[in-house]
Amino acid sequence: MTGANRLLIGIGWPLVVLLFWWQSRRQGRRVPGIQLDPGQGTELSFLGLATVYSFLIPLKGQLDLMDLVVLVSIFGVYAYRLARMPHEEPQLMGPAKMIGDLPTTPRRIVTILLFLFAGTVIFLVAHPFAEALLETGTALGIDQRTLVQWIAPLASEAPEFIITSLFAWRLMAGASLGALVSSKVNQWTLLVGAIPLVFNIATLWLDHRVPTALRLDPTQRLDLLLTSAQSAFAVAVISNLEMSLAEAGLVFT
Repeated sequence: MTGANRLLIGIGWPLVVLLFWWQSRRQGRRVPGIQLDPGQGTELSFLGLATVYSFLIPLKGQLDLMDLVVLVSIFGVYAYRLARMPHEEPQLMGPAKMIGDLPTTPRRIVTILLFLFAGTVIFLVAHPFAEALLETGTALGIDQRTLVQWIAPLASEAPEFIITSLFAWRLMAGASLGALVSSKVNQWTLLVGAIPLVFNIATLWLDHRVPTALRLDPTQRLDLLLTSAQSAFAVAVISNLEMSLAEAGLVFT
């Protein structure tokens, strides 16, 4: 989780700014960076709120069900606020346009089937992927922490990096960076909040023990503190709804 979050901000955000700046120069435009839409200030506000709370987790040294309640509540309010905000219809293309042009009922059925298919594939692949990753690392002499912190998250984040990079290459700057900001909110609330929930379910189911808090070792606490600090810095950088090439380089560094 900490590796995925740091890659999302440290590589994902600077990458889309760099691609947008490069493509703009090729087309004879001099654009200093990416500017977000005013409405995306809501996402930044909730990202900032989740980031402030995240500092408490390494300080208390554990992830527990209270963190689940707080973080999922932040996400719930965030989703509610977004649902009530005015929005524009997206410009669909390719397979998305084919599905979007369907009548209402078939479109919803296809969407649900795609969701279920994707979930099934992830369910079937996740465990073998994790085991194969650790075995490969052992064979190559790479420690498990490096694999779990960097290689696995890079594989999981790659599809999102590709999609947002395509947005940036087509000069859809706000959509590109906005998608990564939204993803960061989701990961920093739902993903972190789900960890103690799954841990407690496993504790009951596999070990038949009373649910307890997930205690963090000193290295995990430092990882979380570093990730929270990086998130706070990134929020401060784009608090004016802009990210220049220089700021992107600073975040990457």
